[in-house]
Amino acid sequence: MASREVTEFLDNYRRLEAAAAAFLHVDARSGVIPRLIRHPKMEIYRDELDCCREVRNLLTHEVKVGGEVPLLPGPGMNAFLRRVIEQLENPPRVRDRMTVRERLYVVTPEVRLTDALIEMEKRSLSRVPCLSGGRVTGMLSIEAVFRVFLDRVKVDDRTIVADVMPYLALDVAPSVAYRFVSPEMLLEEAERLFSRAYGRNCKIRALLVTEGASPSAPLLGIVSPYDVLDTEGR
Repeated sequence: MASREVTEFLDNYRRLEAAAAAFLHVDARSGVIPRLIRHPKMEIYRDELDCCREVRNLLTHEVKVGGEVPLLPGPGMNAFLRRVIEQLENPPRVRDRMTVRERLYVVTPEVRLTDALIEMEKRSLSRVPCLSGGRVTGMLSIEAVFRVFLDRVKVDDRTIVADVMPYLALDVAPSVAYRFVSPEMLLEEAERLFSRAYGRNCKIRALLVTEGASPSAPLLGIVSPYDVLDTEGR
């Protein structure tokens, strides 16, 4: 039993080294685990990884007490290594975190504006995509409605979304942005998109997910800034 547990642990550790080398784009023989431990994305695993490194060093140096190894890596330690390896080998992508189209509340041009706003209020939504033929043609938002009233556009119970479509265009407000992205985009890249936008004083409100990141393709889902928070811990 002891030999099997040690063998499994050392095999997992070697897999971890290979996965870490690919993740960090370095040689697997160049002290890759200490580098991985210092990586910001591994911060939540820092203590556990350091513990595994110490155990591995102890086992590979063949230190024995009374003819036996002084400690055995248990199932929990091996499970931890497998979990980290999985994250390194198969990093999360946009498709893993997006809210899929079927779960979204969307509007179409012929929907009455008042009905859409009432439904948004019920669902506590500040913005919803406007679709035509499954394709995103605009974004109905509280900010857009505010601009409608500022321009003194006449709105009543007969007003439909199409009537205010010029205010819903994705590029109508320079300080607010939406980006089309592929479902295969790494979640880390999506996080950088949001971060860089804030640095330029331009808030990306959402990433619109379509095949090939094409604006002319049907909407597959949406990723908000909150969807990419704490990507390491999920």
